[in-house]
Amino acid sequence: MLTDLRIKSIIVFTLFAVYLICAVFMLFFMRESLLGICSYREYFRENTNFVPFRTIIEFAGYLRDGDTLYGDISFENIFGNLAAFLPTGVLFPAIWRKQRRFRSFLLTASAAITGVEMIQFITMCGACDIDDFILNLTGAVIGFGFSRLDIVKKLMFTDVGLKKGE
Repeated sequence: MLTDLRIKSIIVFTLFAVYLICAVFMLFFMRESLLGICSYREYFRENTNFVPFRTIIEFAGYLRDGDTLYGDISFENIFGNLAAFLPTGVLFPAIWRKQRRFRSFLLTASAAITGVEMIQFITMCGACDIDDFILNLTGAVIGFGFSRLDIVKKLMFTDVGLKKGE
């Protein structure tokens, strides 16, 4: 017989698997790779940014000015990057106890985001941008903040019962 905690574990792990599949699809397969189309030198020059807040400030300006051409792209970039890793802030602590400590979570999330940025660079799929890292990490930290709420702990943490006293 399945217990409430076991059912919750199955649901949380299923949500995590669905999130991973969606994230991998959005990060790597929704974009066309430039491998074979241009050299790494050209890709590096056009699709990397190592200056913190350069892209964020540029896109925020388009949003502020109501730019009809770049406004939608800017909104999708800023809020999409925030949203992309927000679920990790809830799911990592829900699944792994060590991820409930902010420092451990921050290191893990930073490593995962850095890995994504490196894969994007190697496969020439998307941009390798410090601002993406900043926005992804900010989204993850916001998610981690949600994981601190009692209702989220009761609903998501695989070792916390739903009933009072569990």
